[in-house]
Amino acid sequence: MIRVEYERTRPIPQRKIKAVKELQEYLKSYRYLLLVSITGVTAPVLHETRNILRERGSILKVIKNKIFLKAIESLGVNGLKDLASFLVGQNASIFTNENPFEVKLYLDKKKIYREARAGDIATNPIVIPAGNTGIPPGPMISLFNKLKIPMRIQEGSIWVTSDTVVAKPGDVISPELAELLTKLGIKPIESSVKVKAIYLDGRVIKAEDIELDPEKYRGDIANAYISALNLAINAGIPLPETLEFSIKKAHICALSLAINAGVLTIETAPYILAKAQAIATYLLEEVKRKHPEIS
Repeated sequence: MIRVEYERTRPIPQRKIKAVKELQEYLKSYRYLLLVSITGVTAPVLHETRNILRERGSILKVIKNKIFLKAIESLGVNGLKDLASFLVGQNASIFTNENPFEVKLYLDKKKIYREARAGDIATNPIVIPAGNTGIPPGPMISLFNKLKIPMRIQEGSIWVTSDTVVAKPGDVISPELAELLTKLGIKPIESSVKVKAIYLDGRVIKAEDIELDPEKYRGDIANAYISALNLAINAGIPLPETLEFSIKKAHICALSLAINAGVLTIETAPYILAKAQAIATYLLEEVKRKHPEIS
């Protein structure tokens, strides 16, 4: 099979040239880059994400994959071309001078809620709260009845008589429920951009290769500290952190040795006497067991 190379016969549109140059300027101006998926992310969620990132000094830019690929290829920077394999679907890039792992952690924790659409999967329990819905009675009554939401008509509006769970996590949102939630102004669906890769110091790191769980790290550090402290204490290494425990340990060992050796001191006397009494009591009970006549 003969491969025919494509040759452009028309000039490249100025808007594409401008877009490539703009991306290159961002790549030159910021130290780090996070490539994020925005597939299924609504415009309002994207707008809010852009605003919260701007407050942190970062820029979120929706990209066209081919134009972004052209921008990184033209720069010729080490490692940037490795992002090419991630340019699938709808994407955006976050340019930042902040620690990119902190940015990822922030995005993972920052949940933005959007309106429900038919076919969405509930991410949390969805509750219709009791109270005045502000919706006038009419065709909407049948919708409340269909969704089994207890209600009454009062003061020219539909009132929900008690908090009602209309969807549990994992439930599929029906068209009727999506319509009602929209009319009630309830935004129940968690939505956020998903980090696909991070460009850091000349290399690309896959998001799945990054485990960002502060609580796990905190636990690991605490366990490591305790293990190191125990090792230093048992090895008798004199450190500011170990001296108090080492002295207590030495005191306990010396006290135990003196008690077992029968060395009578002010400190050991109560223990030696208690030990002697325990032995005497044990011996007495043994004698009584063999000679019941002894009382």
